Amino acid sequence: MPTQEHDVPAEIFRWRPKLAAGILAGMGISISDVRDARDVSESFTDLKTKEYKGDVAIVLNTARGDLGVIVEVQRRKADDKQWTWPLYIATLRNRQRCPVILLVIAPDPAVAEWCAQTIDIGHPGHSLTPLVLGHDHVPVIEDPQEIVANPAMGVVSALFHGSGQRSASVLRAIVGGYDLLAEKSTDQAGRYYDFVLAVLPAEERRTLEAMVMTESRYYSVPFREAEAKGWAKGEAEGRAEGEAKGRAEGEAKGEAKGRAADVLEILEVREIPVTDAQRERIVECSDPTVLKGWVRRAVVVETAEELFG
Repeated sequence: MPTQEHDVPAEIFRWRPKLAAGILAGMGISISDVRDARDVSESFTDLKTKEYKGDVAIVLNTARGDLGVIVEVQRRKADDKQWTWPLYIATLRNRQRCPVILLVIAPDPAVAEWCAQTIDIGHPGHSLTPLVLGHDHVPVIEDPQEIVANPAMGVVSALFHGSGQRSASVLRAIVGGYDLLAEKSTDQAGRYYDFVLAVLPAEERRTLEAMVMTESRYYSVPFREAEAKGWAKGEAEGRAEGEAKGRAEGEAKGEAKGRAADVLEILEVREIPVTDAQRERIVECSDPTVLKGWVRRAVVVETAEELFG
């Protein structure tokens, strides 16, 4: 049964079909200038019998004509693929009347090695060796500007390099790329961020969420909402006590509420228990400077009590 870890990498190619051309080029496959790319039906059933359905099917319109690309996400070994993959190629080739390439996305090295085995079709001289995307084919994106230029490739980089020796620099680039994308389109930034969270392992996902909550200019919705409420309350009080004084008090209260919400959210994301007394102490704190320190500590502490030490 398909799962999120299977479906999301496939969805990236529906989001940005031209990504297939960039990946194939990185694997040494010569493709003429790509003018356009479109997502087509991934169903490979032409008869009213058992349905065969792949993950993604794309047609690239190149200077030399159309080129079909079947993208298969493979998280584990599955012996039936040696029978269905040749069928996918033949069906799409017949339907679109163009050459077809099979591209397999297999982040696990052992699974990737298995996927790359040649499939003997049986007819003399006719065999299929799938093109399997490996870690060496995917760039390690550590520059936020590269993510802005190609968000889909940024997600693929997170899929293959989000954990491991260069994880820290990759996650840092994700935060920077998210902010830069949000400057242009919060919708696009949100979709990119959702994709990245879906492909990262659990530990790296929690780390990224904490980083974004404490470092991003665009993430902390609770802070912005609390700040807005505090501003409104301060403005109302200002009518009675002086507009300038009221606004200043409102801003301070709003900032305190926002930072308190951030502290609690970070602890929740990191699955650190918080007692009722600790929660009350955090919420009731009105000193933005103290709360700012707690926000930073929340990213690294092992227990909620360590916040106050």
